[in-house]
Amino acid sequence: MLTIATLGPKDTFSDLATKQYIQAIQDKEPVQIANIQYYATLSQTFEAIGKECQLGVLPIENLSEGYVQVVLDQLLDTKLSVISELLLPIQFSFVGFCEQFSDLRDLYVQFVAHGQCSEFINGLEGVQVHNTQSNIESLVLAQQKGKTAGAIIPQHALSHATDAKLVDNDVTNYANNQTRFLVISETPQARIEGKEYKTTLVVNNKQDCPGVLGNIVSAFALQKVNLTSIMSRPTRSQIGNYHFFIDIDGHQEDDHIAVALTQIQAQYAVTVIGSYIKAV
Repeated sequence: MLTIATLGPKDTFSDLATKQYIQAIQDKEPVQIANIQYYATLSQTFEAIGKECQLGVLPIENLSEGYVQVVLDQLLDTKLSVISELLLPIQFSFVGFCEQFSDLRDLYVQFVAHGQCSEFINGLEGVQVHNTQSNIESLVLAQQKGKTAGAIIPQHALSHATDAKLVDNDVTNYANNQTRFLVISETPQARIEGKEYKTTLVVNNKQDCPGVLGNIVSAFALQKVNLTSIMSRPTRSQIGNYHFFIDIDGHQEDDHIAVALTQIQAQYAVTVIGSYIKAV
């Protein structure tokens, strides 16, 4: 049986993304059976891949908030491979267990969801905000706190908050909000001809060489490779040194991409984290 790690408990957005992936693989292989293993934090989820679980599904990027830094940092130094990506619509609701907003004193919200609902949260007065590890944890803690508490939760989780006194169905900053999830495995995905691919890689700049970013961009531009994103992360060796986390259109085996990578690898350490079919 295939076991997939994801952020729990049940009904988190990570759980929905994982079930979406399971449905996709079962549509291709109806006999494939998959089990979801839930973890309390994103770091624990990542660390379980290749140990307790064969795969993991983790959020990597949100439309409004950008990259999920804790996942990005795990990817920067991994031997695992990205084998797929998923796009999931993300909408949040507020539930309160007080009779009126003036009684609200404690708000529980997952640390990534906080930024996606900042306009609503910033409009609250006299409220202490508690960041949590998952959206469902936010609901549980608010329910335990009781009559002065509220939580930001996924819209699909409203059925778990039937005891709420106050409900605002949509407190998301953007109507078209969505999050990109990565499916991560011990082994790379075999290439399927005729599919559109994306490749994720990391360029290591521990030597603090000048002009690194310009050299990378020039190498890809010369081969007409489309860069979809570049994100810098500290090397943690000294202030001012950064790794570059890069997404490009195409497969690493494509001739023009292979030429560009060879040129970059002649100057810097490059790790290709995976080539995978683009989500639509």
